[in-house]
Amino acid sequence: MSTFRLKKNVHKIHLVLGLAIGVPFFIISFSGAILAWKPEFSTVMYKQKVIVQDAPFVPVSKLKATLAEEFPEGDFRSVLFQGKDRTANVLLYVPGTYYYAFMNPYTAEIQHLQNMKRGYLNTLVPLHRNLLLGKIGEHIVHWITLLSLFMIITGLVLWWPKRKSKRKYSFKVQWKARPVKVNYDLHNVFGFYGCWIGVFTILTGIFWGFEPFRDSLKVLTEENRIVYDSPISDVSEHIENQNLENIIDSLVYSHLRALPDLLLRISYPHSEEETINMAIIDPWQRVWRTDYYHFDQYSGQKVKGHFKNGLSKDASSFTLLNRLVYDIHLGNLFGFIGRLMASLNALILASLPITGFFIWSSKRQS
Repeated sequence: MSTFRLKKNVHKIHLVLGLAIGVPFFIISFSGAILAWKPEFSTVMYKQKVIVQDAPFVPVSKLKATLAEEFPEGDFRSVLFQGKDRTANVLLYVPGTYYYAFMNPYTAEIQHLQNMKRGYLNTLVPLHRNLLLGKIGEHIVHWITLLSLFMIITGLVLWWPKRKSKRKYSFKVQWKARPVKVNYDLHNVFGFYGCWIGVFTILTGIFWGFEPFRDSLKVLTEENRIVYDSPISDVSEHIENQNLENIIDSLVYSHLRALPDLLLRISYPHSEEETINMAIIDPWQRVWRTDYYHFDQYSGQKVKGHFKNGLSKDASSFTLLNRLVYDIHLGNLFGFIGRLMASLNALILASLPITGFFIWSSKRQS
């Protein structure tokens, strides 16, 4: 097959796929660009800033007591301490939904109470994940993600210049050219630059969307051969007058004092054998750097074992990969710079269906 015929067939595939998935691809990409800044938006919208005080945080039991009085329908699940100048974020389950109470860690005052299934910011998450179409929408998004990988491949084939002499023009937009040419360059040049970060975003989306892909990686990394322990509390150590609140307060106090620059999330047990679970998170909130600990709810002692969620340094190859997928997709891998790159790249990807449509439309008119 000649190069001309090959490119002609590739162009047809690129065009058909672009017209088929262009609109939902724009929605997914644009919502992803906004969601990259979810931490900053939520800080303002949910009043998560507090004035630093020369005083220790109130105990978790005090936060729980305040919520029991002011929001009794909420089932207290966990609390995240984000630092001296940020709220303590308490997760509360309510039938059919869940809330976050954003509380002043020095006074236990509720600064904001948010139903996490309502509000503009929380609508963006299902819009990005399933186009607000529920389970069917998830499948649609997964297949669009897969097809967008073929869009990148075919796009690179079409981008490749026929002659070396013209190659330098493929790396920059000729802003002084006619509008039709500028639009073509925006699609061609931006598409080229955007694909190098976009391919990682797309591959991480495919990882989440297709179980056979994950299963293959489990076999490749031998994850399917690993047997994990389940962290459980020793019920035989149960003492009638033992106070779970005191144990959790003590654990939080000691770990916050030892690790003042890190974030801490602690979860309450909701069954007799469940452990108190703690996550120590780095300031960039990178999942792959998060350490998980489990404590007996009756003795407060650390539970030892080979757990799936344990220290980051002990994570299996697949577990590490699974955590990195989150950080790459969300842009957390390189902190603020990483999220900036992820957001700008998502905007570039979102522009491609628009510029591509104008290219197709102008050719039809001519």
